[in-house]
Amino acid sequence: MFGYGKMANYAIASLSYLAANYDKEGFKANSQTIATARNLSRPLVGKLMSQMSTAGLVNGTPGPGGGFFLSRPPSDITLLEIVRLFEKVEEALMCPFGPGWCGNGDPCPFHYELEDKRDEMMKWLEETNLEVFTKHPIKPEKGWCDTAAS
Repeated sequence: MFGYGKMANYAIASLSYLAANYDKEGFKANSQTIATARNLSRPLVGKLMSQMSTAGLVNGTPGPGGGFFLSRPPSDITLLEIVRLFEKVEEALMCPFGPGWCGNGDPCPFHYELEDKRDEMMKWLEETNLEVFTKHPIKPEKGWCDTAAS
């Protein structure tokens, strides 16, 4: 796999909500608000926000009126930084022919193409930051991303 998994995707979705609201003075959102806006479960968002707080991506304030907010401007947080919290992105690709094929003699027929795709994905993750979400709706209309859920 040269993409990223569900947890990284949910983390990006959660932070996209905070990025979309970043320019609002004093904006904070609790786990329930983020979960509702991104159609995720509150416990999942709470767990993700805790991990991202420990990593320094978000700050939070407890209690009524509290919530989470980005610790840095959206332009300073790359998708790679988020994905690395949940994926081992630097690991070599698993050979589609199974363990023990690549690295023992000639590489499989997909080896170089998969390496190129992985490099492209890494570059995209490194060059793309949360600022991209500041230009999109905070909560898209129903049906906006129906194809992504399929």
